[in-house]
Amino acid sequence: MARVMINCPETGESVYTGMTFDWPTFENIKIGERIILCSSCGDEHKWKRRDARLEEDGAGA
Repeated sequence: MARVMINCPETGESVYTGMTFDWPTFENIKIGERIILCSSCGDEHKWKRRDARLEEDGAGA
């Protein structure tokens, strides 16, 4: 499984959204607008599927 990541608009750092998917599911899933508490800057950020990307978490390798 891979972690769904966004970039913090304040710091530019990668932030884990708390969601994980395999690649085919992520390509086809509909994700509405979501809100996360950013681990980088501490603010809340709204994000959508188009703002996100997958990053391998190394599990099961």
